[in-house]
Amino acid sequence: MARAGIAPLPEYEDVASILDAPGFYTFRRYPVGTDLASVITADGRPAVRCYLAFIVKRPPAGSTVSRVILKAWFARRWLAGQPMGRLDTVPSGHPDGPSPASVAVLAKTPKPLDLDSDDDMPGFIYDNVEDVFQDDTGKILTPRQMLEAMYAKHCRTLGRAFRIRWKMGSFGRWTLRQTVWKTQDGAMWILLSFYDVELVDQKKGMLRNPLREYTPADFHRVADKPNERSHFFGFQTSQKSLFTNLCVVVLVCLTLYYKAPHEGLLRAVYGNTALTTAALVFGFLLADIIVPWLLIRAIGWLSRMRDRVLFFIRKVRV
Repeated sequence: MARAGIAPLPEYEDVASILDAPGFYTFRRYPVGTDLASVITADGRPAVRCYLAFIVKRPPAGSTVSRVILKAWFARRWLAGQPMGRLDTVPSGHPDGPSPASVAVLAKTPKPLDLDSDDDMPGFIYDNVEDVFQDDTGKILTPRQMLEAMYAKHCRTLGRAFRIRWKMGSFGRWTLRQTVWKTQDGAMWILLSFYDVELVDQKKGMLRNPLREYTPADFHRVADKPNERSHFFGFQTSQKSLFTNLCVVVLVCLTLYYKAPHEGLLRAVYGNTALTTAALVFGFLLADIIVPWLLIRAIGWLSRMRDRVLFFIRKVRV
């Protein structure tokens, strides 16, 4: 902390040591002229600041090089000890809360993103033998220069171009997440509602677990009752699957009629009653077997993708 030499500088406030790691933290005001700089307390102090942390990790066994961890977070003064707090609700009469005019400014002002060393930052290290700090190119830096680089990148996330790009990326990831989740829910509903397929008894409680990963062994065909069987050209099926399979067969027939060329094998089947009957029975059989098989595999694959799209780690690139 003393080596950084930031304690006497007016732009840094509340410099203190980190108790559970070799390092320190401090707060820095946002640049003059920005909306966040105008968010002040009733007595004129900045109500929101940039929280900066500088931590030197222990070197790995057999090494003399330590990794340097830097953090730059958007901090609200009234959330003491909670620099990552996301609540803009200010307790009435709080001495560290923003003034009434500043509350309105804070509500409509974009907030900068919280940054860590993993967010596309140069890799900073400390050489315990040479007693120097370096970036990933070998350039020697001071702790103050490293903090200023992190602070500058944190402030750049307020730029209009960056915010547009970030929102577009966020929308794309939200769309992917919704697609995976909704598609699995829809496939599960179709499988259990329109086909003679159920979850095995000991697995039925899995429906309550949104992150459960399914396998084909989790599903089984339900045995038909003799008095509930229906027939399609001699092919026996349940009343539940009959309508679904017929819909699939009709959809395939319409697609072939309007999209496929009317020649060759298709014309031969169409012009022969026996071949047409055989093709319909074969299509019905495929619909009864292939479609549930595909749905079960799709559910299994989508269930494995759920946690990946939910906990997708996105690095900040400014």
